[in-house]
Amino acid sequence: MNHWYRPPWVLVVLLLVTYLTPPLLAQETTGTITGQVVDTQGLAIPGATITVTGPQGTKTAVTDTNGRFNVPFLLPGTYTVRTEMSGFKPLERRDVVLRLGQTVDLNLRLDVGGLTETIEVSGSPVIDRTTTTIGTNIDSELLARLPVGRRFSDTLYVAPGVSTGGTVGEANPSISGASGLENQYVVDGVNITNQGYGALGSYSIVFGSLGNGTPFDFMQEVQVKTGGFEAEFGQATGGVVNVVTKSGTNTLRGTLFGYVRPEALESNFTQVETPNGTVNSTATQLADTGAEIGFPVLRDRLFAFAAVDPQWERRTFIAPEDFPLRSLGEVDRERQITSYAAKATWQISSGHRLDASFFGDPAHGDLGPQRTTALLRTTASGFSELDKYGGHNQTVRYDAVLSPSFLVEASFGRALNRIVEIPSVNEWNVTDTTVVPNVISGGIGLFEQGNRSENFQYAAKATHTINRHQVRYGVLVEDVNYDQVNNRTGPTITLVNGTQTATGASIQILADETFGRIFRVTRANLNTSRKTQQLYVSFFVQDQWRVNDRLTVLPGLRYEQQDLQGTLVDSFKLDNNWAPRIGVTWDPTGLGRWKIFGNYGIFYSRVPNDLAARALSSDAGIGADYFDAGLTQPIPDGVLAGGTTTHFSIAGAGADLIDPDAKASYLHEAIAGAEYEIWTGTRVGIRYVHRNIARVLEDVTPFPIVAANLGIEGAESVDYTLTNVDEDTPTAGDFGAAFEKPIHRYDAVELTMDRRFANRWGVQASYRWSRLHGTFEGAYRDDNGQSDPGITSLFDFPTNDPSYTAIGVPQFGFRGDIRFLGKLGEGPLPLDRTHQFKVYGNYSFPFGLNTSLGLQLSSGKPLTPLAANPNINYQNGGEIPECPRGCGIQTIDGFKERTPFLTDVSAHVDYRIPLAGRQRIVLLADIFNLFNSQTVLDYDNWTETTFGAANPNFGFPSTSVLGGNPAQIQTPRQVRLGARFEF
Repeated sequence: MNHWYRPPWVLVVLLLVTYLTPPLLAQETTGTITGQVVDTQGLAIPGATITVTGPQGTKTAVTDTNGRFNVPFLLPGTYTVRTEMSGFKPLERRDVVLRLGQTVDLNLRLDVGGLTETIEVSGSPVIDRTTTTIGTNIDSELLARLPVGRRFSDTLYVAPGVSTGGTVGEANPSISGASGLENQYVVDGVNITNQGYGALGSYSIVFGSLGNGTPFDFMQEVQVKTGGFEAEFGQATGGVVNVVTKSGTNTLRGTLFGYVRPEALESNFTQVETPNGTVNSTATQLADTGAEIGFPVLRDRLFAFAAVDPQWERRTFIAPEDFPLRSLGEVDRERQITSYAAKATWQISSGHRLDASFFGDPAHGDLGPQRTTALLRTTASGFSELDKYGGHNQTVRYDAVLSPSFLVEASFGRALNRIVEIPSVNEWNVTDTTVVPNVISGGIGLFEQGNRSENFQYAAKATHTINRHQVRYGVLVEDVNYDQVNNRTGPTITLVNGTQTATGASIQILADETFGRIFRVTRANLNTSRKTQQLYVSFFVQDQWRVNDRLTVLPGLRYEQQDLQGTLVDSFKLDNNWAPRIGVTWDPTGLGRWKIFGNYGIFYSRVPNDLAARALSSDAGIGADYFDAGLTQPIPDGVLAGGTTTHFSIAGAGADLIDPDAKASYLHEAIAGAEYEIWTGTRVGIRYVHRNIARVLEDVTPFPIVAANLGIEGAESVDYTLTNVDEDTPTAGDFGAAFEKPIHRYDAVELTMDRRFANRWGVQASYRWSRLHGTFEGAYRDDNGQSDPGITSLFDFPTNDPSYTAIGVPQFGFRGDIRFLGKLGEGPLPLDRTHQFKVYGNYSFPFGLNTSLGLQLSSGKPLTPLAANPNINYQNGGEIPECPRGCGIQTIDGFKERTPFLTDVSAHVDYRIPLAGRQRIVLLADIFNLFNSQTVLDYDNWTETTFGAANPNFGFPSTSVLGGNPAQIQTPRQVRLGARFEF
């Protein structure tokens, strides 16, 4: 990044915060044990010595005048807390379990007596009265006992409030009603969220999330925050996923492991036959083997951890019957991932700690059908290679206890991810829609020639304890470089205006009543590379005010701003984003077993750099119609062909116009709930969550769709404006059209039960009733698979537009009604899942056998028929509803308003064979989808594949919009076998 782009005041602020004031803002990587020491009459005991013993040795503290103590910066794990004071019997509390980001508040009561007699108790409270955050914590020991996938993204679905993200892919779930591109992912304090699109790790508009194959073996704990965050946390209008990797300890320990999910133990995939052809999976296989080790370099002072896990993934496809590539038989797609992690911890002194962490998941995809659509072609010209994808991340973190009331933290991190795809041939991508099935030939079309995201992160934060107030504050700066290099296969084209394209073209052959057929260039581009930058700055202050032993008030304030730079616009600033938060927790009994809580907050979305690449740079997309396949005979404007009289247009040649009053999107969130520890280690809870998007940043064009087809001057080119779309957004053309305020409302009631593993059993269970309603889906448009946060096509044209049906339908053959994108069509959004029930439970027998069961039940997806956008610059399917949202479609299984209810039952069993000392062998097996249920996950609800071309597959089980996945049918029964040698 150019040095001028980073304002000098940012560096000054960082230095001031780090050296002159106490800091606070990198994501949590540790936890805190705090509490109060009292005598038998409940009176505070000052001057008592507290010794906390855990995996990396001991830490000590002394109680203050109120008998309170605080021991911060502890690794998640199990601790022993010893309390000593002259004239009292020592008290030793064992098995105090500390979770990531948790504050364990202990009430320690000392009896009068001599120091020779120690009183021992065990267990720790499970109710954290210091926070209003909802979500869950899952440690690697629990995950090893449950039937869940190996990669950390697979583990997120155990948490309540987490459900499918739809077509964005499994690695990007919907959290509390948000789309899958609205979460933040943090590992060891490093924000690894893709800076191009807001997804997990390396993300592609073709493949979805490809990066982060990090296995849960590397992780100490996963924390999934689904709402109620304090002011310290932001950048997400969905959820925050916080992961801390394992660390070395005073004990030498390690694991050698191997897992395989063989195709020989996999049930048959349901084979889907459709008129236009569907590529089917016939088998999958996933295997990995690796090692991890943690050890003390210098006992109590210096520790190290290292791990590596090569993974091999194979999916076997077959082309549809009667398609040319059926002759190839079954074809394998091969991918290899090498996950690694390394961490060093230096306990400089009892109050100073330094951590350095390195981890990544570089990967490669062999030449083959990396896109399933490759097998729908006439030849293997659609094969490609993923030359490199995945990420590399590094961080250094310093924690210090400068005094019992003054804590300091500072960190630096770097996150890098990238994707490079190499096509097998360089030819135009051509789809002949005049025949069924459509004939696809030529190259793969759009591909990512070299997308790269690099994020440098600087954070500092601190905590001051003043009487009953614990004040935290800090600053975060993220310095982002994002290069988007997209290309299209085939030779360049000389356009009707004499301009030469920089890319090849995607072409559709359309039937036409007058000319028989025409050749439509749906997209070619005048450039390929867009280098963008972003400077993100935030700071916060958060008070934790213990009004008394029962009531805690949590007022906070967060500020965020972004400055984005494209190739044409050197600064698009989204500032003055003030996000107040206020929370309250109350313990009715004062015994630490109850918590009634509430929280209100404003949360701002962070705009990824894809907006800078497309809206602040020259995207320059071409749409053009021709009489011939060689694209040498352009159709003149004014001639009615292909449903339009406009046959050449350029969209995005310049940067978007920017409304000077444009601000970042944000939402209101209100939460109320209660938690109760019904018995030791077991809590139940109930909570209500409401979210409402109050302001939306999107790009718009003033003319209604019909204006371009009528040849209205100025409407033939698409000139976007970035603005906060609402009823006052200007329109043009005197068609009576108007914009509308986007609607996105989420309401949920959640019931939870959480029992950490103790006395041989544990359980994680939840039921959620929710309602996701409105007209605006969020950063990701699930109904057509569009990954363009802040610049989706939902509001590109006025939605309250009577001319669409009055003129467009009868004169040009438009389908649907654009008003169904607005208030007229308000209804359940695609990610609405009314009912969701989860249970994960395990029981361990005394002779070494552990068993567990996982059950997930979920309502299906709302269905809405969607026509293509008829504008010459678009033509895309999945754009215009033909009735209000959730009205239903006719499928091959009958008329349905939703896909079927989904049931998934999985089981796990492992047997532990003890060897000498701490060594043991663990043999395990998992069965996923135990009853081999193969429910339809989605039906194809596009009535047109492009404007004027009917979709032959309408109503059949669909394929994923992102090209990495096959037919949307529940994965059949699979069996995973594994073995671990632990020492």
